[in-house]
Amino acid sequence: MTTAEVRHLGDRAAIHDLLVRLALAQDVRDWDALADCFQTDAVYVHPGGELVGVEAIVNRTRTALTPLDASQHLLGTILVTIADDQATAVTYFQAQHVRSGTPGGDLYIIAGTYRDHLVHDVDRIWRVAHRTQEYTWRHGNPQVTRRAPTETGETSA
Repeated sequence: MTTAEVRHLGDRAAIHDLLVRLALAQDVRDWDALADCFQTDAVYVHPGGELVGVEAIVNRTRTALTPLDASQHLLGTILVTIADDQATAVTYFQAQHVRSGTPGGDLYIIAGTYRDHLVHDVDRIWRVAHRTQEYTWRHGNPQVTRRAPTETGETSA
């Protein structure tokens, strides 16, 4: 096996591990670990809007998940494509959210796809530079993830 092939396999494993660390960080609410998965100027596009910068990404995630009793972000199919110093990953996910006592039911499941663009730094540490989250289906009570109105009167999941 050539040096380039070994590096390619190592990069694929590192990207896979990054995606898993990101999911785990959300569920254990380790906001520093979550921040470390993204470039400082990362962009996160989700069905409710767009976040720019790691601080905005972490703040929205913290606001969404902290009120829950539990969440579990399961990753399924992961396809990684590497081209030099950049990579893409397409990952199926299923995110289960639980909040006891929610009128209408305590469980809300969102399934879909993460489409990530990744880059690495000079130490070959891969991070997400751009993530797009797409929903494929949802099941259960969306009120589980409903947050209190913001100062602007907006609520979002």
